[in-house]
Amino acid sequence: MWKFFETIERQWKWILGVLFLFLLVNSIQRSDQKSDFLDYYHASERWSTGENLYRFDVAEELQTKIKTTEDLFRPENLPLLVALQNETATYIYPPLFSFLLIPFTLLSESNAALVFEIISWISLVSIFYLLFQNKELNLETSKFPLSILLLTLIFNFRYIESHIQNNQVGILLILLVLASLLVKRDSLSGLLLALAVSIKITPLVFLFVFLYEKKFKRIFWFILGLILWNSLPLIYNFDYTIRMSYEWVTEILGNALNNPLLRSWKNNQSLPSTLAKYFVSGADFINQPTYHLPFFELSIFTLKTIQLVFIFLFGFPLLLLWRIKNQKWAIVSLLFLISALFSGISWIHSFIICLVPTYYILNQVLVRNLNSKFVLILILSLPLLTHRTFVGQKLESLLSMHSILFYTTSFLYIYIVRFGLYENKNRN
Repeated sequence: MWKFFETIERQWKWILGVLFLFLLVNSIQRSDQKSDFLDYYHASERWSTGENLYRFDVAEELQTKIKTTEDLFRPENLPLLVALQNETATYIYPPLFSFLLIPFTLLSESNAALVFEIISWISLVSIFYLLFQNKELNLETSKFPLSILLLTLIFNFRYIESHIQNNQVGILLILLVLASLLVKRDSLSGLLLALAVSIKITPLVFLFVFLYEKKFKRIFWFILGLILWNSLPLIYNFDYTIRMSYEWVTEILGNALNNPLLRSWKNNQSLPSTLAKYFVSGADFINQPTYHLPFFELSIFTLKTIQLVFIFLFGFPLLLLWRIKNQKWAIVSLLFLISALFSGISWIHSFIICLVPTYYILNQVLVRNLNSKFVLILILSLPLLTHRTFVGQKLESLLSMHSILFYTTSFLYIYIVRFGLYENKNRN
């Protein structure tokens, strides 16, 4: 098999180029479709109108106007019901992200979406470039680096395609995090991670890498960066920024921490959502009856306790790797996976964070020709093999309802942990 890779290694650059060109064309074609970007776009528009950024005011107004079942069918309440379904908490990020996108509102919705798609595509190409050029990740003994790059793209194609369809911000966040870990200047590193965290809080876990490397200057610049980035909207509109920041902390972050039922729908593959679908009636009231869920009822307190147990089980290996030298990229890979597994809301496109872990572990296992490479290939193939293209729409829906991606990502997490703790020990 290795001779086969060596023979066609030189041809992969053309195949990679064609695939990236296909993704660009696909991005352009889908820019006119309804996507999550429109939620960002409309949130940015509210900076000029002064409307509630998260539209929780709609829910509050409905509570005052709808007292009986008959009130639901009154014509004057129809706009509020539509807004509740399509606008309330559809934008869930801190205020800064919508503020940064205000220039996009100068364009039409479709043109703004197209520009954002192109930015995401450039970010994706940049991620692959940084991975390919990263001497910390790439082993000098590799005879087929382009093959590993191509495999990384193929194994994550389902996530990339879903990300393009939803026109999401995840690829940009991966680029910011990856750049912050690779740049040599402490100031730039801290500022880049601070920007990522100010857009979406989940990249906060990568502070663990700064602590692992004992780069405390980067932590200082990260804290300063949080202040600087979030000062920008304060300068623009102080009162509105304070009010919307409070709204985000109480309504979005507070609910995510305290309520595992937050958007626990079929395609949400996170641990909190999985537990809610399995054990709480009404978590996904549309799909649960179809798939005979929940299995049985558990209290919210019990669900939180189970989550804490899983957090300990998944977090303990990180503490073990903390004590081993040269485990930076194993730790980085695990943190990427954790950011999706334990986030309250992790749609299919959220698992595009598997790009970096996939590239890391393929480099380590395939280049060293370890015996466990076939297990790794199977784990990485599962997300593709469970796509409707191979299993059909009905089985894919069944697997999604039971959070198949939570399990495949957990398998990858366990595999990287095992490699970090045992393969390196055996080699040394």
